[in-house]
Amino acid sequence: MNAIKNACRPLHTARLAAIIAVAAAMACAVLASCGGRQTADDSRPDSLVAALANVDDSVAVNSPYALKMIKDGMKNATDSLDYYDWYLRLMRYSVSRDVPDTTKLRWNSVYAFLSAREQTPRVRGMLGFLYNIKGSYYYKLHFAPAKAINAYNKACRQLAGSDCESNLPNVCANLGDAYVAANDMPRAAWWYRRALFLSDSLKLPDEDNVSLYMGLGRIYLNLGDFDSALGCYRVADGNFRLMSLNMQLYFLTNYGNYYYYSGDYRGAEAVFTRMKQLLESHGMDNSYEMNVCKVNMADVKMNLGQEQETRRLVDEVYAFFNKIGDETALYYCHTIMIALALKAGDTATVSRILANERVTATMDFNMANIRHRYLREYYVRKGDYKRAYDDLTESNTRNDSLKHNIVNMRTSEIMMRYAQDTLQLHHRLAIQEKDADIRSARLTIYVALLLVAALVLLLLYGYTFTRKRRLQMHIELMQLRLMNVRSRISPHFIFNVLNNRMAKTDKGDADELMALVKLIRANLNMSGKYYVSLKEELDFVKYYISVERNSVCPELDFTVNAPDDKVLESVMVPSMFIQILVENSIKHGLKGRKGAKRLYINVTKDEACCRVTVGDNGTGFDIRRSDPSSTKTGLKVIRSTINIINRENKRKIRLGIRNVRAADGNVEGCEVTLVIPSGLKSLE
Repeated sequence: MNAIKNACRPLHTARLAAIIAVAAAMACAVLASCGGRQTADDSRPDSLVAALANVDDSVAVNSPYALKMIKDGMKNATDSLDYYDWYLRLMRYSVSRDVPDTTKLRWNSVYAFLSAREQTPRVRGMLGFLYNIKGSYYYKLHFAPAKAINAYNKACRQLAGSDCESNLPNVCANLGDAYVAANDMPRAAWWYRRALFLSDSLKLPDEDNVSLYMGLGRIYLNLGDFDSALGCYRVADGNFRLMSLNMQLYFLTNYGNYYYYSGDYRGAEAVFTRMKQLLESHGMDNSYEMNVCKVNMADVKMNLGQEQETRRLVDEVYAFFNKIGDETALYYCHTIMIALALKAGDTATVSRILANERVTATMDFNMANIRHRYLREYYVRKGDYKRAYDDLTESNTRNDSLKHNIVNMRTSEIMMRYAQDTLQLHHRLAIQEKDADIRSARLTIYVALLLVAALVLLLLYGYTFTRKRRLQMHIELMQLRLMNVRSRISPHFIFNVLNNRMAKTDKGDADELMALVKLIRANLNMSGKYYVSLKEELDFVKYYISVERNSVCPELDFTVNAPDDKVLESVMVPSMFIQILVENSIKHGLKGRKGAKRLYINVTKDEACCRVTVGDNGTGFDIRRSDPSSTKTGLKVIRSTINIINRENKRKIRLGIRNVRAADGNVEGCEVTLVIPSGLKSLE
């Protein structure tokens, strides 16, 4: 059950990874042996050095006498620095054991005391020790990766140049684990790479690198490189006896993960059984780590088909995690419960779990991804295929993001190997050669950045130029279409023929031809313009109506309600818009109507806009109606022109079409409303 196992990541790698921080704090107990650069005032007596080393060993093996040794040391301390050396160990002990009075630790008072003193190597080392403990406190007890990262970064800065600089690799590893908990794998890999670099530079013993091998193994596991992960874990297992108890527990948790993710559930069961026995041998039957071990074992048992044992283990740990309010652990338990319910076909239990669950913390990507796999199965069983599909789409998006993250992790891993391979060369180079390399690297970076910036600018320019060119071509095309529409009523030669014909006809026919001539002349005048005044447009419409009334609709009742000519002359509209709307009303609405035909134009004007409504009492507008004689060119031209104009204007032209209905609900006409805002930018 890959789904559930990923849920273990924030528990064993996020929570138990914090134990690395505690182990690093233990290593910092050798403050006394790192005093090569101390001043005479800071130097610890040999007796204190031995006593601190002894208590550090006791804490590392979970000795029941460790707390008494620490309290005796605090009681017998005669110097303030010596007292705080002991108190720092009490803080570390409290965090590592998760004792009830952890919240009473005097973080601020310790920091105030140390920061007020001269920043000698010993004081800097103690500050680094303090921040390292605080990182573990946020990491293990509160699962707050961001706060842990901040504390570990401060620990790194203090340890650099301190009397316990040798602990820097461990703190770097702690930072790597915190970034893993924050799902920032590239930075996690970077800090592990730095830890290896520092470990080699400081010539630390191989056993000090065990935690780094475990961290690298975990990153290889995230990358799906099981062979490399197994190689790292085997190296760490070979040094198992050299590890502290916390490090052993952390290692076994991750080693069990390896077998789980590789599909070897029997192997995972053996490792978690080994972890359980280790905890029992140290009297940690009811510890946080034991409960994590049990929930991991429950997951494995379920994948081995042992549902009854899975339920028993989940029931044991649920009350513990619920009591301490660990949302991530409860989320993991709920995921296992959901899987069990789905196996039993009990969708009602799944619904109840989801309804009562309250999740405010950000869950690990893999944990959430697996939970959603079960949710999709649940939705399918409930018949909610839409939610199942939506969830699958979201999961695909998350997986694409993960693939991008894996690419970054592989890059970090390659850089880490490169750093390891070149360490010996760095040690052999003289200071001058190192400086030359640094200058060369900086120059290369600057040149690369300039080239990238130039490429980006070039691409942006090309994109902008291409987009502008396409837009211009589109505008020109639309202008050609408009010109074609404007000129479709009256070619010049028709105008000349009509003038000759008028002289040979009687007065009635001549009046009709004169109306047609006026219409054609107005059309010729308007054909070269993109915008005309509303007065010109309405005059043109009146000419058009006079021709249509004489030739097609003699019974047409046409009215115009508009402001005075001064107002109409101040409003500019795209030419032919209203004529096209009037023509559509006659052609598609009124021609097919029997009886009285009414056509009206209403114009209203205020400071913000001008509203023109063209209405009729025809058959109404039906987009589904098929008219073989209609090409719908008029409305297409209007809508295309509006789209082009609106691109260049914040305030948009709006076109609305609605059918007018009678009291009985039948259609008794159609109204088209054109809203033209004031201050439009012209296309000309």
